[in-house]
Amino acid sequence: MAGIVSSASRFIPIPFVDDVIRDRCQRYVVAKTLVAHGAEGHWDQVRPYIDADAGCLAGCLAQVAKAPLKLLMFPIRKVVSVLTSVRGVPLEITRMVLLGRTLDRRLKNDGVPSAAEAAQMRVAFDAAFARMDLHAIKAVINDALNQIGDWKGAAIDASREVLGSPDDSKVPDLSTDAIANLPKVEADAIHVDQALHSPDVLQLFAEFDARFDSELANL
Repeated sequence: MAGIVSSASRFIPIPFVDDVIRDRCQRYVVAKTLVAHGAEGHWDQVRPYIDADAGCLAGCLAQVAKAPLKLLMFPIRKVVSVLTSVRGVPLEITRMVLLGRTLDRRLKNDGVPSAAEAAQMRVAFDAAFARMDLHAIKAVINDALNQIGDWKGAAIDASREVLGSPDDSKVPDLSTDAIANLPKVEADAIHVDQALHSPDVLQLFAEFDARFDSELANL
């Protein structure tokens, strides 16, 4: 569900919205995964998995310095993101799915990572994802979305709702988080999730897992 909401942010013509919503969706995915393992009390040490600059003044200053350039480039970036949505939407959905899946594997097999390990996980994740062949998954997700009536409209409305909801930058509260209370998008997400359980996609996910493990071992 978070992947659909995050992917729809590209269609909202407001500067920085996509970054804000993507961050909210990432935090939701991680918080939900931690809760599933009874590890919600470890949010701070896992946070570097989604925010490499968490608690880092230099990182915050770097983001501030980049803001004018990002604002200047916004019209071009937004047009490009809309024109490339056929690829970008399934890419973002897949990234969110794998983000949760990878943390789930870690918690299941090795327990809660330290902050340093969480940061390494993000480096390994980005490297593994960059090498992933997304052609098959793109076709599967686009086909699933094409079978859903007005998924884009519902997802855009959901993105706006998430943007307008209170933001707890510390630990997301799943009971009140806007992403957890989107019935139309949830129904769409179930349909997409079913498509992602095809043997071919699961094989690609397994290959990603192996690539991630290899990248992590080499850090």
